Amino acid sequence: MIEMMRTKAASWVAKILAGLLILSFAVWGIGDVVRGPVIGDVVAEVGGTEISRTELNNQVRRLLSVMRRQLGSNFDAQQATQLGLIDQTVDQLVNSRLLSLESFKFGLGAGEDLIRQTILSDRRFQTAGGQFDRVAYQRFLQTEDLSEQRYVELLRQEITQSQVTNALRTSAHTPKALLNTVYKYRNEQRVAEIVKIPYGNASDVRTPNQGELIEFHKKNPARFTTPEYRRVTAIFLDPTEVAKELTPSSDRIKQEYEYRRETLTVPERRALEQVLFQDEAKAKTFSDLAKSGRAFNVAAKEITKTTPNDLGNLRKQDLPPQVGEAAFGLSVNGVTSPIKTALGWHVVHVKKIEPGRTPTFDSLKAEIKRDVSREMAVDNIVKLTGKLNDALAGGASLEVAASTVSAKVLKFTAVDSTGNGPNGKPVNGLPKSPLFIEKIASTPKGETTNVEETQKGGFFVLKVESITAPKLKPLSAVQNQIVDIWKQSQVRDVTKKKAETLQKAAQNGVGLLAASKTGDYTTKTSKPVSRFIKPQGSIVSDSLLGTLFNAKKGDVVIAASNDGYSIAEIKQVIVAVPGKNKAEEDSLSTQLKNVVSADAVAQYLAALRKTYPVSVDRNAVTLAVTGRAY
Repeated sequence: MIEMMRTKAASWVAKILAGLLILSFAVWGIGDVVRGPVIGDVVAEVGGTEISRTELNNQVRRLLSVMRRQLGSNFDAQQATQLGLIDQTVDQLVNSRLLSLESFKFGLGAGEDLIRQTILSDRRFQTAGGQFDRVAYQRFLQTEDLSEQRYVELLRQEITQSQVTNALRTSAHTPKALLNTVYKYRNEQRVAEIVKIPYGNASDVRTPNQGELIEFHKKNPARFTTPEYRRVTAIFLDPTEVAKELTPSSDRIKQEYEYRRETLTVPERRALEQVLFQDEAKAKTFSDLAKSGRAFNVAAKEITKTTPNDLGNLRKQDLPPQVGEAAFGLSVNGVTSPIKTALGWHVVHVKKIEPGRTPTFDSLKAEIKRDVSREMAVDNIVKLTGKLNDALAGGASLEVAASTVSAKVLKFTAVDSTGNGPNGKPVNGLPKSPLFIEKIASTPKGETTNVEETQKGGFFVLKVESITAPKLKPLSAVQNQIVDIWKQSQVRDVTKKKAETLQKAAQNGVGLLAASKTGDYTTKTSKPVSRFIKPQGSIVSDSLLGTLFNAKKGDVVIAASNDGYSIAEIKQVIVAVPGKNKAEEDSLSTQLKNVVSADAVAQYLAALRKTYPVSVDRNAVTLAVTGRAY
């Protein structure tokens, strides 16, 4: 599942998105930093204060809710752990607590007027006209499961903490010399004359004689040596298989459906446009004209001499209540009667309707049953591992220990470090777990591992029975392979020699253009390229790009690629001049300032960890997230 998620989320994109989300989550659920001991388990202690399992659990729940909306309902705590998001969440909670302790020491705070103004100016709680929308505010509190008193308390903490970090950020300065140096480095361009010599066809190369085959086999033993193989006995408790035998209760499935329905429901959206009037009579005249069949934009030009204002594709809650009720009560091309708000009289036209979607119970039932069954299976397996550990601790063999938990004993005669067998293919029946394969490769002969947990919730224990050392395959077994490799190497060698000959001729003062004519090569001039940007369809290969910027004007360089060798003469070095592109320079300045300020905050937080000792109970973290300890 994690492989699928990584593909869908483009791995690093998902991490960056989740990291930004975690920054916003860190403030929610942070308790009073000067309170007494927390009742219940503690995941971290910071400067004498405690962060409870409940706080972390709430953070993770919100993280999963948002990530599921972004990446799909299959995203779970296990995937969050594998991507490092749980560790990031813990760090953010700790950092937030450190800032709270520091701001408390300095006597920083936020008054009621500042908090009130912060809430009123929050765009999430404003109508399209910029007025405070209490309905949107209450909906936010309901969604975040917060009372207004609790939200005000948390907002006070956030504002107070930001006073510390903002002081660091505003004091961050990007030296002009640094800005100019980075600007020049990023924007310097090169133009080159290039000759491309493609690889020849290996089928045109003669077949090597026996002596050449023997020599190649002798000089390249690593290519023709078998890997080390290990004979393994194992017990593997797979939650996917156990889940097939389990059936969750109807109540459990319905409860999970209610949770998922909320996160997967897509509200109806409407593409709207409006004309705003300050005069009711004029608004009614316009509304009547538009309702009579006159095109909305035509009617607007006739009455107001202007075009309608496009409001975009909105949900009902994005509009002032009275406007939303009217606009969402119409069909496509419907026009409202004038609607009065503090801004004036609104006449709204419905251009398009995107129906909302609420997943039905039947559409999610099979998926929920599968997921809940798997959760139940993991719980069952955790209980079985206790029996398994007890049996092994008592000296039982894997076969005997397996019988205590009704598990099968797996036997594999030959497995290499990648999970393949002697035929070069994955070993049939081998668990698809990186940790399982890693333990096969790292466990000494004759030893049995501890009971290990996989990334997907499975548990295993294995014993390496014997090891077959690597050995060089005989020439007779790899002769055909050697012939193919030898021919390919000959093709590459010949092409490389041609490239080096042309390079040497061009370097002797002749230049690449003149030298290329003697070999009947075609020379092309590239468009300007920078270190990081190439025009679409550029003749500069990726392997050549770095080489161009490691040379100076007039140098002739070569670089190999998948389809041949490129020989290039640097004809022009276009120096980037700071001040020529103010927009780009300002953008770079902002980026560098953000880097400098982020580094300043990071160093400050690192220093605070010395002032306020930090300890994290990883076992409690795991228990808070998964419901079970290591």
